[in-house]
Amino acid sequence: MIVRDFNYNEAKATALELANGMVKNGLYSRFSLNSKQRVEKALWGCLGELAFAHWLDQRGVTYQKDERSFLERNTDDYDFLISGKVIDIKVALKSTTNPPNDRWTYGYPQEQKPNQKDYVVIGWIDQKLQEIGFYGWTLGAQIAKRPVVKKNTFKGYDYLTPNHEFRWGLLNKDFEAFLELFC
Repeated sequence: MIVRDFNYNEAKATALELANGMVKNGLYSRFSLNSKQRVEKALWGCLGELAFAHWLDQRGVTYQKDERSFLERNTDDYDFLISGKVIDIKVALKSTTNPPNDRWTYGYPQEQKPNQKDYVVIGWIDQKLQEIGFYGWTLGAQIAKRPVVKKNTFKGYDYLTPNHEFRWGLLNKDFEAFLELFC
């Protein structure tokens, strides 16, 4: 599902402001990255969250975001809270012209405790097309059951931290059913 009527450049500028503030105020870096790399990593996460918020707004869904300052803590408690359920948004940079497919794998960082998230939504950011999409969603408890690996089994690159890995094909792609969970 591609997010429509979304101003990518405006959202990217907003995401960069958010990312700079987060890193400046103490956002935890589990990857031992330098400040510039931390801002870039946070930028993509913020951009994915802005796109998801836009999609929810288009559908009239009421939600909360954890917008408390990182001066008081070094990580957020949730990305979205809808009807008391914690939703975590994860996006990956798309590095191919091919569309996402069921064979792709996603590594969910073990230390982010997926079993503490009710739902996890997985998507992609295509920088060339300036497009953001969401491929599917699953239960955090399902991710927690997946094997923990240090190397991506689809592309073979090393993960920066141990990850619960799963194929995108395991995701539920029915976003209308996702929304019905909260009605």
